[in-house]
Amino acid sequence: MGKIQTSKKLGKSSKSILKAKANAKPRLKVGSPAYDYSAASELANRKFISEAIADALIDGDADAIREILLSHLEQVHKDNFYKDAGISRRALFKLMAPNANPTLESLAKVCKALAEAA
Repeated sequence: MGKIQTSKKLGKSSKSILKAKANAKPRLKVGSPAYDYSAASELANRKFISEAIADALIDGDADAIREILLSHLEQVHKDNFYKDAGISRRALFKLMAPNANPTLESLAKVCKALAEAA
């Protein structure tokens, strides 16, 4: 049985490709302006958040609802929010837990608080 000939050229691994993409800077067209963008203003906007939650409810995406709510709560004062929503502080933090399974009543109060403040 003869020897199998292999290529002497080393291929790129997926790790090196991903690392190169992570370190790559975005390229812009010549003369196009670049600006800093922060989603903080949109995430603090209760009207935007209530519309996003409504869209996620229509789509039946429970994970998206939780992520939207968590992102919003990171931008606003949680003390003010749970008082506005009429739920306990403990219930609010339970909503934020990784394996949370909030009641429909809690979600309704949160949505109502978002809509009233918008």
